[in-house]
Amino acid sequence: MGFVRGALLILVCILLFLSLFLTGIFATLNASLKYESVKPQVSQIIGSIVNKSEGQTSIQQQSLINKSCANNSQYFSRDSELNYTFEIPCNIAVQGRESIINYETGVLIEDEYYRERTCGFWECFKEEEMPFFLVSEYARDYWKARYYFFLIVSIILAVLLFLLIENKTSFPIVLGVLVGLSFLPISVLDSIGKSAVEFVLSFFKYAVDNLIAVDLNLIVSIFFSKANFVFLTGFIIGLVLIGLGILMKIFKIGFEIGEWFYKKESDEKASGKAAVKKEVKSEAKEIKKPKKVFRNKDDGVF
Repeated sequence: MGFVRGALLILVCILLFLSLFLTGIFATLNASLKYESVKPQVSQIIGSIVNKSEGQTSIQQQSLINKSCANNSQYFSRDSELNYTFEIPCNIAVQGRESIINYETGVLIEDEYYRERTCGFWECFKEEEMPFFLVSEYARDYWKARYYFFLIVSIILAVLLFLLIENKTSFPIVLGVLVGLSFLPISVLDSIGKSAVEFVLSFFKYAVDNLIAVDLNLIVSIFFSKANFVFLTGFIIGLVLIGLGILMKIFKIGFEIGEWFYKKESDEKASGKAAVKKEVKSEAKEIKKPKKVFRNKDDGVF
């Protein structure tokens, strides 16, 4: 029975470590893909793509923009490479190429981030030419669902760990160590993620052609920008659990010492009461013991 319990305990610890590790990864992706986190970083990448596709912008084209805006409030710009039509307000279009690129970048990011997609997450790899869905709310919801799933799995495994550990005061320490160790790799996700991003982008020939001049570290940082925050959160939780376990052991030792002194004092009192009781009984016997009476022979009693 002890062997089976020990084997199950080791198995649960391994599964809990893996579950916590995956929880940390998905928590990082979920936090990193918030719109306010994605926008400034994606702007640099998409800006370079738009800049490349807008390379033909010239004085002649700017002249066409000015003429168009003389009778219209918006200028329509069709980007054949991105397969996207931009509606640019004329007050921005007349300011020149840089303003146009900045506006198109902002519009493209917001539209692609919040765009509804009907394809499954992995099917989108085949259906979309550009991997914009990877940095969208759609992708964030996908990773968020995995984060909550493994968080629940981790909680269930933690309960099993508590039931299997014989010394319950060791539970917070063991759990804290597992949490701390499982979140350590999160701190180097940017290094691990570089290879993963290269693999993912290999499915998108057009994306690779356009991103060839972009620093790959910049792309990786989009997905793992909150890695340090998640790592520190998990690591601190682990330390708190370990500290809690140590305090519980200290209190347990304190209670055991207090109980030992209380028991010793109780034994001393009990032995003292027993001694007093014995002495009282002895004195009572002495009082009840009949005394011999001696009289003169004349009285007839000896």
